[in-house]
Amino acid sequence: MKITLLPSTALRVLDLGGCRGIEDHHLASIETLFHLKYLRLSSYPITKLPEKIGELQYLQTLDVRGTRVKELPSTITKLQRLAHLYVDSDNRFPDGVIGQMHSLEEMLKYGLKSYEQGKSLQEFNKLTKLRTLKIKLDFDSLEDSEGQRQAEGCHSYVGTLLSSCNLYNLYITDSSVYNIYPMPLDSWHPAAPCSLRKLCIKSCLIYKVPNWMASLGNLVVLKLDSVICLRPGDVEILGAIPSLIFLELATVGGTNGRITVHGRNGFRSLKYFSLDIGCCGTALEFQVGSMPKLEHLEVVFCVHKRECLNGASDMSIQHLSALSKVDVGIYGNCRSDNNYDPTKDKNDEAIRWVASAINGAIMTHPKPSYYQIHTMARR
Repeated sequence: MKITLLPSTALRVLDLGGCRGIEDHHLASIETLFHLKYLRLSSYPITKLPEKIGELQYLQTLDVRGTRVKELPSTITKLQRLAHLYVDSDNRFPDGVIGQMHSLEEMLKYGLKSYEQGKSLQEFNKLTKLRTLKIKLDFDSLEDSEGQRQAEGCHSYVGTLLSSCNLYNLYITDSSVYNIYPMPLDSWHPAAPCSLRKLCIKSCLIYKVPNWMASLGNLVVLKLDSVICLRPGDVEILGAIPSLIFLELATVGGTNGRITVHGRNGFRSLKYFSLDIGCCGTALEFQVGSMPKLEHLEVVFCVHKRECLNGASDMSIQHLSALSKVDVGIYGNCRSDNNYDPTKDKNDEAIRWVASAINGAIMTHPKPSYYQIHTMARR
């Protein structure tokens, strides 16, 4: 396929995603599309961007995901209207370039594989308009002791973003196959007041919920999917976040085999709560007055015998006064069933007993308009 970019004063949007015939030489005259506002180059044969891309003075969105571009040219600092930049995590930037992109509002996703790359996060603190940032960590290529040092250094630089940026949305993911470097959130010190509204930390081990999270007065969405152990103090901290509406957690377990949500725990604004309990032997229990505005509950846990739930077999769902939707997943010695009916289960006593208790609690609740119990083979 032959493609030629012709000079144009009218073209505002150019999406070349999936165009197999696009190669580096096709972009040689990109500067002639001088009124371009949106440019997407999702073509694997592309290995570099032309230096003259900096002459696209009206460009607001640049998407180079799905290409083989290794390093962006330093001339992107001339794109003074560039607000949205989408890159792959292995794309690199020349030193000092990021700090000069003063119009940048959103970047997805910036990759970190070493401590030296982590230092570049300091440049984001110069971007006063930056609102959304996604960071991807990957330390698989490093030896154990070196990986620990590099990870700790990068984690500390990530923490500085909360102390001087005006970020609204921060996403942190770890793609390492062997995720063995816990993130020390206690050492982070967010600015007061902190503007953060959405914080998602995925596949990054966390020892505990840090005290400073209670001071995130503007936080609406929080996702932590690798908490090693959810303690009573952690529940208190999370409940104290005043604006929190959406909370998604995954944990190995809780203190003394039970995670209890009291009426005094807070969670005054929470409407959605998802909890994945990774290890058998931990129970979830809601007490009277807890989560007064909760509408949607999703829980996944393990049960292989009755003792797994430590007596809290139905989670006391009836105490969630505003609840309208319940989705429960149970791992155990059973087959997968997306619409599990405990009355028809003749094989697994423990699963049947727990599911029957939960089903009974849901049925006595006056409000739920939708509920589902599904079973999954032991993980």
